[in-house]
Amino acid sequence: MTDLNRPLYSLSIKEFLSLQNEAHEQKLLDLVQKVANDNRLENQKEESDTIHLADAAKLTGLKERSIYSKVSRLELPSISRGRPLLFSRVELQLWMKLGRPTVAEMELKRRKGEL
Repeated sequence: MTDLNRPLYSLSIKEFLSLQNEAHEQKLLDLVQKVANDNRLENQKEESDTIHLADAAKLTGLKERSIYSKVSRLELPSISRGRPLLFSRVELQLWMKLGRPTVAEMELKRRKGEL
């Protein structure tokens, strides 16, 4: 470890390289920590937006059997169509806000730029 109070020109090449390596290592550690935090936040957002069938039934007020029917007829937006059925909370709220249009109608509005 070098003395940071000394002027830069008074350092030996070995001391200068050591100081430079320490600075690079610290920047790299900071960058890795930032990426890890960003990924953790992104995963939390994705997890909190994804809901299962029971939660979708509570949110929409529909019975689970009705939800299965609507998903199979593409009347209800879903993330997955198999089991387990997964939904985006945001998409379901938008679907209800727009008056419960079919998936095709929602896609048409997106293409027109209305959403």
